[in-house]
Amino acid sequence: MRLVLDANEYIFALGFFRKESCESLLKLLIDNFSLHSICICRTIVEEVRANLTPKEFHNFVKFINIFTSIDEDFLIPFELGAKYETKGFKEADALIAAYTEWVGAEALVTENRHFLSNHPNLPFKVLTAKEYLNLI
Repeated sequence: MRLVLDANEYIFALGFFRKESCESLLKLLIDNFSLHSICICRTIVEEVRANLTPKEFHNFVKFINIFTSIDEDFLIPFELGAKYETKGFKEADALIAAYTEWVGAEALVTENRHFLSNHPNLPFKVLTAKEYLNLI
């Protein structure tokens, strides 16, 4: 399954304030890396960098290098971001939603963008780490 993990998934899995479901998600992805495809954009990387220590960020980079390379934000079509902004999304939320759609991810895994699930016509699922773990 192709996934976009929001920054908080990495922060809660690798940072000081840990969340068991986020840790379990990253472990499951590592243990089954051939079954999952992870996509990540520069905005998510920078948010993770701002919220982890250098050692924690190094572990994040090692994780990312197993799965993927980083997509630069400027590659995301402007029209996709504008589409989400016209639906009332904040700029950062619109970018993440546009990126998730652009890469063709089946799901955005996040702990704090639940309002996205209130939009019934999204081309992807919005799930928490716990929900994703229960799904698979």
